[in-house]
Parts: sequence; structure tokens; C-alpha cells
Amino acid sequence: MSDALSPEMEQILRIDLQVDTSRITRESHLIDEVGLDSVAFAVGMVAIEDTFGVVLSEEEMLNCETVADLEDAVLAKRV
Repeated sequence: MSDALSPEMEQILRIDLQVDTSRITRESHLIDEVGLDSVAFAVGMVAIEDTFGVVLSEEEMLNCETVADLEDAVLAKRV
């Protein structure tokens, strides 16, 4: 799979979480490289629900280490 972010995930990171996505790839770590904190995770959960129509539990979000993990968790619920 490509290192490129999906357009929807890029939009969530850039607009909802105000992250500079120019250096973010699917392999970027959510906490260390993207800079997400507990507030950002909560905002991200709402944005994911609004954008993708799926609900991730707090536990599911916290189990995601990279952007790819997060996208995969979302896509698994969309099926």
C-alpha cells in the first residue's frame, strides 16, 4: 500500500486536528510524529464518525499507533 494518506484521513488531520500533513505518511506515529494528545484523540473520534460514518471506541483509538493503524481500524468498520 502507498505511504500516501487517504483524502479523508488527510482532511481530518489537516482541518479537524490542525496538523501540518506535508510530512505525515501512513507510517507516522500518532503521538510522537503527528502530535496527537488526549483532546486530539477525542476530536478525531468525532471527525471520524462524521466523515466515515463509523464509531471507534476509545480502546480502539488507543490501540492505533500509526496513521495506517487508524485508517485500517476505520476501514474494517466500514465493511
